[in-house]
Amino acid sequence: MLDDRQSKILIAVVCDYITTADPVGSRTIARKYGFGLSPATIRNIMADLEDMGFLTQPHTSAGRVPTDRGFRFYVDRLDLFQKSLEELTSSQIEGVLHSETELGNLIKKATDLLSQLSNQAGLVLGPNLKNTICRHIDFIKLNNSQVLVIFIAESGLVHKRVIVLEEEISQDVFDKMSKLITTELMGLSLAKIRAKLVGMMENEKSQFDHLYAQAIKLSQQFFDDEDQDESELYVGGTFNMISQPEFMDVEKMRHLFKAFEEKRLLIHILDECLGEDPDGTRVIIGEENLVDDMQDLSFVLSSYKYGDRSLGVIGIIGPKRMNYTQVIPIVEYTANTVSRLLTERIEV
Repeated sequence: MLDDRQSKILIAVVCDYITTADPVGSRTIARKYGFGLSPATIRNIMADLEDMGFLTQPHTSAGRVPTDRGFRFYVDRLDLFQKSLEELTSSQIEGVLHSETELGNLIKKATDLLSQLSNQAGLVLGPNLKNTICRHIDFIKLNNSQVLVIFIAESGLVHKRVIVLEEEISQDVFDKMSKLITTELMGLSLAKIRAKLVGMMENEKSQFDHLYAQAIKLSQQFFDDEDQDESELYVGGTFNMISQPEFMDVEKMRHLFKAFEEKRLLIHILDECLGEDPDGTRVIIGEENLVDDMQDLSFVLSSYKYGDRSLGVIGIIGPKRMNYTQVIPIVEYTANTVSRLLTERIEV
């Protein structure tokens, strides 16, 4: 446990490093913050903080920089000096998102907005079927051998898939199938839908009602698609990262872009956030993330909801040196705004 002087000096070092991206020396802390301590005393305290793993000293500098542990100490105490979101920023978020009534467009706009406001990379994990509740299912005939199946969730999520037909079916028959299947599956989650379809197929009605059996079979083909269990990931502003001093090094830049190419790993990180802390904001710093190519990065993540159900994750990814006092309120306010719009306004 750090004493009061150690805590103040560590937080001062983190704040200065966030602002300048340069190693911080004891004279800088004495000049900017004072604390009534001499540079020599501050230097000794910083040396102690290094011994405890909160600071490290680059070989080429006399100053020190925060370690992941130092950043974590700072982030965990942000509530002591956290700034509220500026009114201008909150108005901008409301203005951009307020008029959007289609889920996909709302998510894309939120991604770009997060990037623009933070000057980092914005990312949004879209909802997938496993987190949604069925509102309606449509069957649209494309030609004699193909049908477009459209799943519409309560949240406004629309998922489409083309299925090859074994026999020609008229649109009138598809319309009857749509009413039948929607009646059976409306209000159910993906897991319950899959179980319900198995039960329906085992029902003796499927043995003598051809329409009933056809509707179940097409629905099973649609819902058995494993790709539906993986959400779509939207990422915006990755080129903002190039301007960050941390990534001027060619090798670090290579790791950075490799990380953004690994979308499945990003989705896994965001899915974990959704599972572990669906109601709060989560900050993942450096090596707290086990993916090697992402250990120079931090994530600030918050889930968005439809009603009381978490659908996906909104966040900002940037260097560990990101301005957390600015980024955290932006992520939280954007997530809350998206949740409110989903619940109140989104239409299919």
